[in-house]
Amino acid sequence: MIKIGIIDDNVEFTEILIDFLSSFNDLEVIGVAHDGMKGLELIKNQKPDLILLDVIMPFSDGLSLLKNIYEENITTKVIVLTSLGTEDTITRAKELGASYFLMKPIELSHLQKKIMSICSVGVSMKKTIEKVIPNTNDDGKLEIIVTDILRSIGIPANLKGYFFLREAIQMINKGYESSLSKVIYPTIASKHHTTPSRVERAIRHAIEVGWNRGSIEQLDFVFGNTVSPLKGRPTNGEFIALIAEHLRLQKGKKIESSSSV
Repeated sequence: MIKIGIIDDNVEFTEILIDFLSSFNDLEVIGVAHDGMKGLELIKNQKPDLILLDVIMPFSDGLSLLKNIYEENITTKVIVLTSLGTEDTITRAKELGASYFLMKPIELSHLQKKIMSICSVGVSMKKTIEKVIPNTNDDGKLEIIVTDILRSIGIPANLKGYFFLREAIQMINKGYESSLSKVIYPTIASKHHTTPSRVERAIRHAIEVGWNRGSIEQLDFVFGNTVSPLKGRPTNGEFIALIAEHLRLQKGKKIESSSSV
C-alpha cells in the first residue's frame, strides 16, 4: 500500500484527488494539508511514502517546504503539481529533489501511473536497494536509486557536489572507465560548463557534509564495515567506488534470487 499525502490550498482540487486515488486498492490518502506549515506537520507525523505538492500556498510555499524536506533528510517522494510551470520553478524543484513535475490541469490517469512508477523503486532507501535493483539500461530507475542513497546518507540536494556525485556513480555503474581525473571529472565538467578541479572540490565538499550529518545506520547499510565515521571520511574515489560496488552486489543478489526460484 502506497501512503500519499496531499498538500494544496485548493480544497475542491484536493477532494477530486482524494476521490480518484481512493479508487485504487494499492493507494491510500493518509492526510491533506492546505498550507506549507501544516504540510510539514503532515509529513513528519504521518510519514507518507509520497506527497502531491502545490507550489503556491499560504504561510509556506511548495519550494520552501521542499527545502525543509531535504534539509531535514526526509525520504518522502515528491510530485509537484502547479499551474505556474516556469523554467526557474521547475529547475529549483528538481534541485531540491522533486521526483516529478506535473502541470495543472493534470490528467488523473497519468498521475496514478507516475505515482506507481516512482514508488515502485521503493518508499525508503533500504526497500529500494533490496527490492528493485537498477537496470543499467533504465537510467530513470538508476538515478532515483542513487538519489535515495545519497539523501539517506545525509547529502543535501542543494549542493552542486550532490549532482556531480550522482552522475559519477551512474557513470561507474554503467561501465565507464573508473579514472576520476582522466575520465569522470572531465566528462561531468564538460556537461556542466565548469572545470574538473571544481567538480572534484564540489564532490569532496558534499561527501564531507554527508559524513558529518549522516545516519550511522545508513552508512553501515551501504558501506558495511569498510568505512565508518570513526575511520574517517573516505576519499572521493573510495566513496564513489563503494556505492557503485554496492549497487552491483545488490544486483547480483537479485539475479541469484530470481534464478533460484
